[in-house]
Amino acid sequence: MVASAWGAAAKPPLVNYCHESYSTAIKACGAASLLIPTDQDPSDLQNILQRIDGLILGGGVDIHPRRYGEMPLPGLGEVDDLRDRMEISAVHQALKLNLPLLAICRGIQVLNVTLGGSLYQDITRQQPEALLHAPSVDKAVATHTVALTPETCIQRLMGRRRIWVNSQHHQAILKPAPGLRVTGLAPDGIIEAVELPEHRFVMGVQWHPEGTLPNDRYAKKLFQALVQAADARQTKD
Repeated sequence: MVASAWGAAAKPPLVNYCHESYSTAIKACGAASLLIPTDQDPSDLQNILQRIDGLILGGGVDIHPRRYGEMPLPGLGEVDDLRDRMEISAVHQALKLNLPLLAICRGIQVLNVTLGGSLYQDITRQQPEALLHAPSVDKAVATHTVALTPETCIQRLMGRRRIWVNSQHHQAILKPAPGLRVTGLAPDGIIEAVELPEHRFVMGVQWHPEGTLPNDRYAKKLFQALVQAADARQTKD
């Protein structure tokens, strides 16, 4: 047994971080970003959300399956219960505030679980015929197509029915939550995009658009749409 530098009973300090590519993408669209630490009580989180104009839920570790009523299965990766709790609370509050929301990778899964949906804990084990959704390639590399549902927000935004995306995930939506509209599918049927039609702007994508900027105009369209929705909200409110 190797003793930790923090001591036998000590706990390492909480570290909050966000990949720079998210803030770079937002900056490229003319807005500024703010990192919300995970260790928030509900009232502090509400105060923060009332002072911003849009919200991104980014990528990260797996969501604990107890959040959607399941026991852990083989293939489940690292989980972060503190982050689960904060982000689920953030979704509830953001929807009440009608805050524009872009949910990316883990974020689309958090959105779905918050609203009552479930997940594949590990695609390759639960759907053996699926594509490889976590290939060993850089996030800048597009790896498969997504078919966009006609006459949806994302299809109108992209201006086409099929786009190429990158892929860096081993979990995905299994059962969509009530009210959550599926708007994009991978060739193997894995859900890649969703939206909440009754809200100002709530869109989720399973890929990483921040990873393919600045050479992917379809990725940039997602961040531009979030910023535009935030600007419109600020003007109206």
